[in-house]
Amino acid sequence: MKQLKTFAMVAKTENFSNASEELGYAQPTVTTHIKLLEDELQVKLFERLGHKIKLTEEGKRLLSYAESIIRLSDDALSSFAQMESVQGKITIGANESFSVAKLPEILKAFIKQHKETRIELKFGSVKEIRDGMQKNEVDVAFFLGKEVSYPDLIVEKLVKESVVAVVPISHPFAAMDCLSIEDFNDQDLIITRENCTYRELIETLLKERDVKLRSVIGINNVSAIKQLVMSGLGIAILPRATTELELEEKLLIEIPIIGYEFPVYTQIAYHKDKWISPVILCFMDQVREILHQEEREYE
Repeated sequence: MKQLKTFAMVAKTENFSNASEELGYAQPTVTTHIKLLEDELQVKLFERLGHKIKLTEEGKRLLSYAESIIRLSDDALSSFAQMESVQGKITIGANESFSVAKLPEILKAFIKQHKETRIELKFGSVKEIRDGMQKNEVDVAFFLGKEVSYPDLIVEKLVKESVVAVVPISHPFAAMDCLSIEDFNDQDLIITRENCTYRELIETLLKERDVKLRSVIGINNVSAIKQLVMSGLGIAILPRATTELELEEKLLIEIPIIGYEFPVYTQIAYHKDKWISPVILCFMDQVREILHQEEREYE
């Protein structure tokens, strides 16, 4: 295990010296660990490129096994440490849309019943959160967007989300009962950043309908998108759950979009090889209960 953890850290830092500092080893110890692995496997794991080292093809192959073995080892230790207990620690990953819309209420309800549980939050894109699960840095994740599918993740769709156009109260669309996708022709659209799965969904739809926007502002923050819309810089297409406060306070106007069913869901995910501790299992059960109750009330 020590050799595999050393190997994984060297692969991450691309530097023997940095790996030794991260692990608290002397640099010769790191070198020895790698040599022992190479001797046992009879392959070369790294090659030097200037001041950095890179994985060989054999090294890349070993890394996927090493990360799985390390993750399973960590889970095994956790399983004994938390056995028969709903206390412990949960690291939750979420994309920004979910963190704005639903995470605060979920955490408030869970912490009220499980005050001894330590919770850490990691926010990022779907790709960033998935990387965290692969490295066992994220226990359970939430995605609010189009359906996510990866062979190494167990993903459960919890709630289908309503998607609406949101406009400032002064916008000509504010008097309309509904919009079609074609109505977005020659409009200023404020949208999430590039490489975001939600943005990909919107852009694909606009392209399919041959809609030509006047301008596009991309920003990686749902709260900022809403502020820009309220300022009159454009309109947005957002999951309704992310705009409820502004709609209630009449800072924004929502308009249903007809002629298209947006495949947008709140989803919960965890790594397929992840050991689900009692505290994680309890948390996921409570999330399902909260979200399904919300869905029934909304209907």
